[in-house]
Amino acid sequence: MTVPLQVAVEREILHRALDLERQRFYETAIRDPLTGLFSRYYMQEALGRLMDLHDRDPHAAVGVIMADIDHFKHVNDRYGHAQGDEVLRAVARCLMSDMRPSDLPVRLGGEEFAIFVVGSSLETLRVMAERLRGAVAELDFGAPMTQSITASFGVAVRSPGESLARVLERADDALYRAKEGGRNRVCAAGGPTASLTPD
Repeated sequence: MTVPLQVAVEREILHRALDLERQRFYETAIRDPLTGLFSRYYMQEALGRLMDLHDRDPHAAVGVIMADIDHFKHVNDRYGHAQGDEVLRAVARCLMSDMRPSDLPVRLGGEEFAIFVVGSSLETLRVMAERLRGAVAELDFGAPMTQSITASFGVAVRSPGESLARVLERADDALYRAKEGGRNRVCAAGGPTASLTPD
């Protein structure tokens, strides 16, 4: 191999290695390391594009399902942070189990999650959230954990031109109503809906 060819090959290998390293760093930045869900950082990046699409095409409405694990502090206090981490991972798996490839699952922080859904009505989001609520309530962690795990949900659909902060605020308000209404239920933004509880 000639020297110029060897230099070119080495340079190509170096560029490919750098590209792979950049991709690895990007993946690390956009994923929550504990749950594997997307991070808030990525949420900001991806939702900007989704909201632009929605502003151009009203049929591409962006909906949000916000979830919060009920009494999570008690889990950490009573069973330790390792068990709390396992609860977070299990809830994240539940949330991912009922998603389409186009949905965007995000760990907002602590025990709070969001799923962003494109092209769904408020009623569809409410039904999805109810399925997720039921799946979380069925989680079984076995001994020594005797506390059942439940989650409360708030859902909202973005209006064209509405900011990300505002639609998140409306979903969070609905989530707050679910918590205030007894937890382990789903509430929708924009007026009262059936706040569902298990029979």
